[in-house]
Amino acid sequence: MPTRGRLGQDPFVDGNDRRYNIRAVTRAIDLLNALGDQPGSRGLSKLARQTGLPASTALRYLEVLRERGLIHRTPDGNYELGARLFELGSAFARGVSLWDQAQGLARDLAANAKETASVGILDDGGILYIAIANGQQKLGIQSNPGTRHPAHCTALGKAILATMPWMTVERMLQNQPVERRTAKTITESAQLRRDLELTAHRGYAVDDEERAIGVICIGAAIRDVSGSVAGAISISGPKSRITSQKLESYGLLVRARAAEASQRLGYGYSRAR
Repeated sequence: MPTRGRLGQDPFVDGNDRRYNIRAVTRAIDLLNALGDQPGSRGLSKLARQTGLPASTALRYLEVLRERGLIHRTPDGNYELGARLFELGSAFARGVSLWDQAQGLARDLAANAKETASVGILDDGGILYIAIANGQQKLGIQSNPGTRHPAHCTALGKAILATMPWMTVERMLQNQPVERRTAKTITESAQLRRDLELTAHRGYAVDDEERAIGVICIGAAIRDVSGSVAGAISISGPKSRITSQKLESYGLLVRARAAEASQRLGYGYSRAR
């Protein structure tokens, strides 16, 4: 799945391919990344050291970036990121959403896992499935976008709940019936809290026949550019195929795909540096 990392990195182009390495563009982006590494302004000499540029060369690039509004020069002569970058970032945020990406994310994960993959969001205390793709060759989990299930007994739901303060989860569950779907459904508050704490620790949730007998689901949360949880992505399959030996590997796969999806939604740019 293509993802973007730091400013200037393109998943479709090998960063080591010199055909695409335009020195002036690279230097300008290096200066922007240097300014974005930490909050606050930076002086010319420090920026030159950070980027390995002579001070005179760094000054020329900084002044061009300043003229374009990408950086701002402070009264004390230092440089900081400019308002134009905020405008560009806002345009990015407006142009991308989990709803737009959902079907592609589900399709890619299903093809990789060879099982059913789903993307869902928390809506009115439950999970609304917004995309589903089937990657299995034989018996699989049959469902459709638009399906709703409780949050407390689905991997998608528990992945999202695990990112929330427990008091918030408690209040939400008080307004929703905590249904027992199977003998394995977790309905007791303390047990659910422990399960969510484990989910947060390992980075993925497990629904082990809690919603439906014979079905295992593994899910991880997806964040957007604001850092908020936008939804979650999951793998589902029959217990005969998703054995205990496979469960952890699927968990790591879902966690990785959720991280990639979060990056595509703009999350983690400053953290990646």
